Amino acid sequence: FVPKAPLFAPHQTNDVLISDLGIFLWIASIVYSINVYGFLNVFRIYLLPYLWVHHWLVLITFLQHTDPALPHYEASAFTFPRGALSTFDRVLMGGPGIFGTMTGWLCGTMTHGICETHVAHHLFSKMPHYHAWEARLAINKRLAEEGMCVQGNPATWCEALRVLQECKFVEDEGEVRFYKNAQGKAARVPVFVTEGVSDSGVEIQ
Repeated sequence: FVPKAPLFAPHQTNDVLISDLGIFLWIASIVYSINVYGFLNVFRIYLLPYLWVHHWLVLITFLQHTDPALPHYEASAFTFPRGALSTFDRVLMGGPGIFGTMTGWLCGTMTHGICETHVAHHLFSKMPHYHAWEARLAINKRLAEEGMCVQGNPATWCEALRVLQECKFVEDEGEVRFYKNAQGKAARVPVFVTEGVSDSGVEIQ
């Protein structure tokens, strides 16, 4: 909201102010509508659908980028491929059995693969979305040759709760880091090709 915040460059001042104005007008229109039509009508017709749609975006985005198995890189260790592959594809509302397969297919189809083809979006952000499913298969095949898997657990509310419990903080140490839980334990630790694995202080879970 503040153009001089460290997040923004000086040339973005007008953009920030225009965005602030848009948000103010949006809130003002909701307040005006509540005064004219009543809170229950506005809640039923606008606010409830708004929250329903956007809760999916929050759930999907959170689970695509947050997991105990996803690494975080210090600037000295970061590269575009590493950053692009620090995400998961997940089957939206999928799960085991015929019911999980059906709900996963239905939700993936209805949302045009937003959750299932996210790695392709990270790697090739200008690719038309209608090629994302095809690209996903090719990407997964190539990554499998390198021993990499970017398929996470299905994106469900239960999975979101699990991730919230397992991903509490990332310590500011080391070039490659993983989330730790409330007990300070990481589900994964980095192992570099040039280093051997030892039992001296390394958290092996």
